[in-house]
Amino acid sequence: MKIRNVIGFGILGVLLVVGFVFSRPQGGTPDVPDDPEAHEALELVRSHPARNAPTLEDAINQYVEELNAQGTSLHQGEWQVGKERPGVYAVRMLVREKGFNEWIEREFAWRVTLKDKTIRVISLPAIHFMPFHELPPLPHQDQISGTLMEPPVEKRLG
Repeated sequence: MKIRNVIGFGILGVLLVVGFVFSRPQGGTPDVPDDPEAHEALELVRSHPARNAPTLEDAINQYVEELNAQGTSLHQGEWQVGKERPGVYAVRMLVREKGFNEWIEREFAWRVTLKDKTIRVISLPAIHFMPFHELPPLPHQDQISGTLMEPPVEKRLG
């Protein structure tokens, strides 16, 4: 009877340790390939000035802190970098937040061109963090007439 108990507690202990290892949050290292250019692209995005924060990384962290302050359940992913073509990388961060009925996933993503060190926003949630002067133009902006914004002509009676 005692050997059965010892074996049972041993198996339970092993299962608890395995469960703990696989359930703890991933920490520290972002999902970046072993590529010096990928690391450079990641650092360009993380340190890029944001609209209402010193850097884009700070802006995302402030967003997550605001959700936590509101008591919203969330999961913040790690930074991810993917090579699109030579010298061009996509950098993203996923944040999942508990909505009313289901989870909402927000992907904050940018495209980095290393040749000229440019960063372009490529996802709608990321637009809210970019400085206004770096946002892409509106669709068909060149076709919008300036005459629509002019005040109406006053009519005078005779």
